[in-house]
Amino acid sequence: MEQQIKPKINRGDWIIIGDNRTGKSAVVCKIYGDKGLSEDIIEVVYLDDRNRAINEDVIWKNNSWKFEKQGLGGGYADRYSRLNDCVAILRHGRPISSN
Repeated sequence: MEQQIKPKINRGDWIIIGDNRTGKSAVVCKIYGDKGLSEDIIEVVYLDDRNRAINEDVIWKNNSWKFEKQGLGGGYADRYSRLNDCVAILRHGRPISSN
């Protein structure tokens, strides 16, 4: 598998967790910084199957964003005022590409 360069991201950007076709859309909330050459950990918010905003850490690994922990590792983002702007972006929805 060809190694891809991790995309540059900022707070408020949209990313896909998992593969681009079936992955989960999420909004970047916090960038913790490099943990090595091939991985970065960031905090994101996404909507779960019950339309709840969840905050959780994801990592860049093997050419895509993946959840850092397996299983239930997130919290309810609506409970944290520091995440209000990211939750608002999330609930407003991902912009439709003009391509």
